[in-house]
Amino acid sequence: MRPVFVSRPTYVLPEHRKGLNNFETLLRARDLEPHTVGVTDYASLSPLDEVIQLMEECVGAVILGFPQIEVRSGTLKGEEIQAPFCLGTEWNHIEGGLAYALKLPLLVISDDSVVRGIFEVGAGNIFSYSADFSSESWPSDDQISGAVTAWHRRL
Repeated sequence: MRPVFVSRPTYVLPEHRKGLNNFETLLRARDLEPHTVGVTDYASLSPLDEVIQLMEECVGAVILGFPQIEVRSGTLKGEEIQAPFCLGTEWNHIEGGLAYALKLPLLVISDDSVVRGIFEVGAGNIFSYSADFSSESWPSDDQISGAVTAWHRRL
């Protein structure tokens, strides 16, 4: 199996775990072994150095934006927030930037509720996909499985 780096939080809400497991099964069916610091690989260095070292051993990277922070009120760019939104883990952005700098083929997928940063359309030269991560079947959605197929060809 070829190693791929998967950026995702170590804690995933119970309603998102089945879909995540199905996504990892989809990767393994394509002869890819997902690696995540704190989940499959454990740090002996600083977390950032560990991520860099692990990415250097991988043939590609996937950034999965699971909801981690819900923003209900406040201001954004000087304007009052009108509707709640979610943010992924800050590590998604760090790891996405590192994968991009290392020129790894990159696949970005987020829950429909997750916005900002790497998950914004046009944030990089990659297309960001979204799905309802509470649905256990999101990995088999035509758009997501098609994106995985296209990304897999670039590995």
